[in-house]
Amino acid sequence: MNDNLKTSHILQIGTENWQELINLPQGLGWHYFSNFELPSLQEYMEEQEISKFKALIVDKPEDLLSLKDDIQFFQPYTIFYNQYSRRDILPKEVDYLLRLKQVQAWDFSDKAEFVYLVDRYLNDKQYGDAFGASDIRIRPDFSGVQTVLGKHFLQLDGSYGETFLPLAQWIYNYIYEGSSPIYFWLEYEKVPTCQLQLRLQFFQNGSLGNLIKEVVYSEAQMVDPILIDEEKRYYIAFSIEAKGQGRIKLGALHKRFSHGPFGEISPGAITLRDSKRQEIFAYFHPGDLKPPLNIYFSGYRPAEGFEGFMMMKAMGSPFILFSDPRLEGGSFYLGTHELENKISSYIDQQLHLLGFSSKEMNFSGLSMGSFGALYYGAPYSPHAILVGKPLINIGDVAANLKFKRPDDFATSLDMMQLIIGQVSWEGINLLNQRFWDHFNKENLSRTILALAYMRDDDYDQKAYSHLLEALYDYPVRIISSSRPGRHNDATAPIIEWFVTQFKEIMERDFGRIE
Repeated sequence: MNDNLKTSHILQIGTENWQELINLPQGLGWHYFSNFELPSLQEYMEEQEISKFKALIVDKPEDLLSLKDDIQFFQPYTIFYNQYSRRDILPKEVDYLLRLKQVQAWDFSDKAEFVYLVDRYLNDKQYGDAFGASDIRIRPDFSGVQTVLGKHFLQLDGSYGETFLPLAQWIYNYIYEGSSPIYFWLEYEKVPTCQLQLRLQFFQNGSLGNLIKEVVYSEAQMVDPILIDEEKRYYIAFSIEAKGQGRIKLGALHKRFSHGPFGEISPGAITLRDSKRQEIFAYFHPGDLKPPLNIYFSGYRPAEGFEGFMMMKAMGSPFILFSDPRLEGGSFYLGTHELENKISSYIDQQLHLLGFSSKEMNFSGLSMGSFGALYYGAPYSPHAILVGKPLINIGDVAANLKFKRPDDFATSLDMMQLIIGQVSWEGINLLNQRFWDHFNKENLSRTILALAYMRDDDYDQKAYSHLLEALYDYPVRIISSSRPGRHNDATAPIIEWFVTQFKEIMERDFGRIE
């Protein structure tokens, strides 16, 4: 195999070749052209056997005009220009390209540092998982009260001492390979009368008897994710230290590939966080900047990250992806008012950027994602809401755990604990009502609802019928399909129907042919 197929490549267009000014990272392919000698990129890539460029660097935004149709070879969030070169008013053609590829202004004063960041952090890797509360062990002599809140939270009440003392540790270590930077995010809540800090111990790879170093992170330092970017391999051990007295609630310790300044879970992605350290991932792709804006909520995912990227990209239009990394595989995009408002604000931000109306939007999701599509889509009265295997009575999902699907999806109880603060019959009703109090206020008379459901759904069997009852008095257009069986018995046909309906709406109502 040609080495170029395995090498990361950067294209630079400008007045001086950076390769002559800095030392490039080992193994990085550098390709320089001036604006006046730029070849056909397609022909050049074929000649050089380059499958793609990691990034494009230009001196100023106007330089993008020299690429013409070759701009297609670059993904959004991978093009950069000197931030000091931008004028207040840009030609429309240039402004269009900046929005089309989400081009980023950057400080090029330290070129070596910037190239290092691009080489190290700008990649397509997307992965995260977590150590759960069940992996935490409290020190044996702790005299306070320990309360296990399901599988994902451990609550402590007591006195922790006047100085920072060890309180808890995780039973597993993290094997840090050094090939990719990672970041950690700890879920916790506490009262102001106590403080905590997170200690990381770095052991020599292959030996837990050789402690190399220790790093302690305060609460102030944990406001942002903890980044580890070293080329050495380590075993990393984690422990919590605390002082003061009161209540501390410990949750998951998330570990994820980092993209540094270019995004968190993936390039261009952001993480929406509330004051309780709960999170939702969000990603915007500009597509061709033409209607509609498609929004997709990922379903249940134990591995943290987005789903549906290729499906949405194939539609051609702008799209937003949401993903919920909480609990075992998500918490149905419900949370504090703060967190939910951040989801809606993110949608509003992209809608404003595009200049679209609410009727130029489609919300969508499968299974857990169906809840997000209906819950956040209804207030916009969008053109369409498309869902497969809808789950809306989340309290019923938890209640069905005992008789309809014993020991299957116990996360529903953890979600009730997280959202409602209790696991009880009252909690079931309160959790159900979270959706209906929100949904029943909205007018969907001009919205298409495309629904594919399972007739014997063992998670939420009444979802479809309850939606029909709620919409009975509205002249709403409903397109529906059903399959016999339980929730997970016909996933492939449901997805096929879902995609087919999406394509038909895109072609019929927006003139788009894939």
